[in-house]
Amino acid sequence: MLVDGVISDHIRADDRGLAYGDGLFETLAVVAGRPRFWQRHMDRLAAGCQKLGLSVPPQAELLREVQTVAAGQSKCVVKIILTRGSGGRGYTPPEPITARRVVSAHDWPANITDLRSKGVTARICHLKLATQPSLGGIKHLNRLEQVLASREISAFPEPDGVLLDQENYVISLLSANIFLVNGRRLLTPRMDRCGVRGVLRGVILEQFQDRCELRRIVVEMLAEADEIFACSALRGIFPVTRIDKLELTPGPVTRELQDWFAGYAGES
Repeated sequence: MLVDGVISDHIRADDRGLAYGDGLFETLAVVAGRPRFWQRHMDRLAAGCQKLGLSVPPQAELLREVQTVAAGQSKCVVKIILTRGSGGRGYTPPEPITARRVVSAHDWPANITDLRSKGVTARICHLKLATQPSLGGIKHLNRLEQVLASREISAFPEPDGVLLDQENYVISLLSANIFLVNGRRLLTPRMDRCGVRGVLRGVILEQFQDRCELRRIVVEMLAEADEIFACSALRGIFPVTRIDKLELTPGPVTRELQDWFAGYAGES
């Protein structure tokens, strides 16, 4: 682990990321020393920094630190955390701001191949995401909603959950974006009021823009879909095979996008 570019496993107790969740993070797949979707992750980090009023670290510096912690591993997961740094008690940020970088490497998930082949089952969570347009779309550090939803799901055999907002619109899975397939149309929730605009979600919207539509998706629309799949920059594209009592079959559109992703991400 690197903290501000120095090997360390210690972070100051007065860090505002710890005290208030005042910061951002990115989770990257690193294969053969190359972070996948690097520029898109950096673009999202920059957008989050603009919203929170943080300075954006130089990309070259971050890339060097990512490659340092990933050295010697054929595949790994690297997490970048950017906080507002240390500050005294109270919500008002200190001036001037000295942001803190934490870059760490983690093991590659063992179940990705099975996940993409067999898919995932899910339950609709009772916990509802709060509506906050000022934070909608960015990957800020405060993930207490996801923590509580994960605890809720842990009592059931389904490994994942579907998150709704306060108006009962479908937003995402716990840590992946969701797409509904109707014919060849791809519908995905808007992310203007809550949720995270995933990197792979953005790529799909760009690459298949003539087939994609951003919608307010109600729960009843899940049963009307021909297929449902989820996506994340780390895990790729994987089918959703059940939501509560709704049974779903991985279909040709999901498999088509999986084949596309394999080529796009260099996995073919």
